[in-house]
Amino acid sequence: MMRMRVWMVVMVFFGVAASADEKDHNGAQHQALCGLLKAAVTKWGEVRGREPADPLRKALGQTIFGKVEGGDLSVLKVLPTDYNNVEGRLTSRGTWCGQPFYETHTAHGWRWSGHSAPHDLVCLCTLGNNTWPLNHTQKETTLCGKDGNALGGSDGKGWSNGGSGNEHVKATWVKVTVPCLNGEAGGDLKQALNEFLGKLQHKPDGDINPSRYILGENNVTETDSDACTGSPKLGVCVSYFNATSPMPWWVALRNALPEEEKFQEEKRREEERRKKQEEEQNQEFPKAEALRSGSPTTKQTEQSHKDNITDKLRRYNLTSGTPISQPSSWLFSVAILI
Repeated sequence: MMRMRVWMVVMVFFGVAASADEKDHNGAQHQALCGLLKAAVTKWGEVRGREPADPLRKALGQTIFGKVEGGDLSVLKVLPTDYNNVEGRLTSRGTWCGQPFYETHTAHGWRWSGHSAPHDLVCLCTLGNNTWPLNHTQKETTLCGKDGNALGGSDGKGWSNGGSGNEHVKATWVKVTVPCLNGEAGGDLKQALNEFLGKLQHKPDGDINPSRYILGENNVTETDSDACTGSPKLGVCVSYFNATSPMPWWVALRNALPEEEKFQEEKRREEERRKKQEEEQNQEFPKAEALRSGSPTTKQTEQSHKDNITDKLRRYNLTSGTPISQPSSWLFSVAILI
């Protein structure tokens, strides 16, 4: 009976947890991307002092700041000016979140999908058309862990076609993106990247973009050239195209980690060699000291040995009656004869 009660409690617990996950739209995807960004920020604190050409430094610069040279984290505490009136630009969400990079992005100062992890959080977690998916037509009650009011949805709108301003994007940046820029709780970078990659859906765009991947809930098919526009069908999400230039930020990060592991392994071996040399030197030092301190003792021993021989000869001279040296009177007689 007791075992049955335990099983019932376990089933209820997991049922509640599963229900909570189902009600949080893009919850798992947000946790994966946010966790990776936190780990990246933590690692950035370690490598930002390296040479600018360092592969991991460049990859983290792109991941966090959208540029390989990196930048100042404090600047990211407020919404970048790139997003000014972004909601008022026609088809901006699809262009910024669901299309590969084009020269027009640079020409107009637009961001693109895969620009940086903070930007991709904006795509993943900003309310869509008429606050979708939190417009009471879905079972979800939160988006990326936040309710509609926290994400600026009290006006019944969102980031979609025909909007204005940037209030919804700004709310997402403040409530969702900025907390993920806190690296104090950052975990292992490699593990966080693998968890993030595991959330990507491979959704080819027919033969045009066979390498399209999408992060976030969507109903995109191979016949859809558009994606992540904020509509119920195309989703509140972000698309990645890792066969076009520039590559998404996570491609450079994935490529840099093996090189970093080699670097750290060589660093570890060098530290072991250094410690071994120090230990050997420490072991040789007492021996050398013993040899140096032993030298005076040897001389004293030799002098003592000589004194012993002299003493023996003196005693022999006194007991045998045979003089070892002629008396001084004999020397005086010889002098007179001469």
